Amino acid sequence: MAKMRNRIVTLLAATAVMVGVSFGAGAGTAAAAPRLTYTTSWYQDYDSVVVYLYADGNYAGYVNWNSDPDSFGTPGDALRAHDGGADGWGVEGTVMSAQVYRVASTAGHASPYTTPWQTGDITEGHRMMLDACLVKGSEEVCTGFDFYVYA
Repeated sequence: MAKMRNRIVTLLAATAVMVGVSFGAGAGTAAAAPRLTYTTSWYQDYDSVVVYLYADGNYAGYVNWNSDPDSFGTPGDALRAHDGGADGWGVEGTVMSAQVYRVASTAGHASPYTTPWQTGDITEGHRMMLDACLVKGSEEVCTGFDFYVYA
């Protein structure tokens, strides 16, 4: 009888250990989204801006809205994004209003990468909101359309 009880106790202990191992083996360390901070550089009488993005304090890239063409060949009414951090997060910029929706995204490209300018004529003086984000799959961390830009 004592042998039988020892076997049952051993079996229960082994089962408990295996259950613990199976739960522990399936548990990965989920990487939290980075803390997004940013700085801005405005130009063209505050119609245009470069939003520099930082993930957990490290440079990640930028989103650039350019209102008017310049002497360097930069187009007007143009949006682009640049991913400068090899951290697995892409950079995405969006300008929008009731009449306009334009996106530039580095998602799917290896860093460093700069998108082509996303262009198209917009009525002069038209006001839009600009959002700058870090993106990974369906996750995004954004500035929250904190900026007004103009065509």
